[in-house]
Amino acid sequence: MARKLVLSTAAIAALSTTAFAADLPSRAAPPVYIPPPAFTWAGVYLGATAGFAQGYHTFDDLAGSLLGYPGLANTQSSGFAGGGTLGINLQAGSLVYGLETDINWLSNKTTYVDPNGAINNFYPSATNRLNYLGTVRGRLGLAVDRTLIYFTAGLAYGNVNDTLQYNSNFFPTFNTPYFNVNTTRFGWVVGAGVEYALTQNWTIKGEALYADLGNANTSWVSPPPGSGTFPSSAIYLGRFNTSAAIIRAGVNYKFDWFAPPLAVVAKY
Repeated sequence: MARKLVLSTAAIAALSTTAFAADLPSRAAPPVYIPPPAFTWAGVYLGATAGFAQGYHTFDDLAGSLLGYPGLANTQSSGFAGGGTLGINLQAGSLVYGLETDINWLSNKTTYVDPNGAINNFYPSATNRLNYLGTVRGRLGLAVDRTLIYFTAGLAYGNVNDTLQYNSNFFPTFNTPYFNVNTTRFGWVVGAGVEYALTQNWTIKGEALYADLGNANTSWVSPPPGSGTFPSSAIYLGRFNTSAAIIRAGVNYKFDWFAPPLAVVAKY
């Protein structure tokens, strides 16, 4: 009887100890969570843009008054602008700075005839094209978390094809003055924009740029005396100037080459 009592007591004690141990808190360390890194604008990015381009084309008769015409013609063109972008950003605190280059195809073309401007039976007609526009720019901006407000400026280049001819209603066979340039011009560009990060890698932006491609000089040589056209041979000088304003939207993909390491979760 005593033996059964001892065995029963031992069994009850063992069961109680096991139940008590089950109620004790686990001694295993909890998972350690490292939060993801804060968003950074630093990195190399590729992108695409699309928008609207307004071209401004000016011709100036450097002789002052060719054939009695005041010698100044202004035309405007409008069209689609679309292309690609490559850039790099660096970030120090809220300051974001870097370089960006882009090239855009433009559909700008205009034809202008001014019969009301005729003097001495001559009037000008002009055809202006702006075929493409590229830039190499620095960017400087202020980042507020995922929003970047920036200013940009740098070099602009583009292909211009401008023609101006003086016509005559009374002398259709008259060898009228003709000026033309078809060349790649270099100038400057300034602008500003806002960019927003949708994710760690994808951003969208809207920006406005103004580019001036400078002057392109041209000349026309009148026929020699006795040809039945001009009374004397002469060289007439002209100058074309082309500039453009662009409003566009864009999307960029940023590579995480300069970003902090990805977050990890440690388990024990």
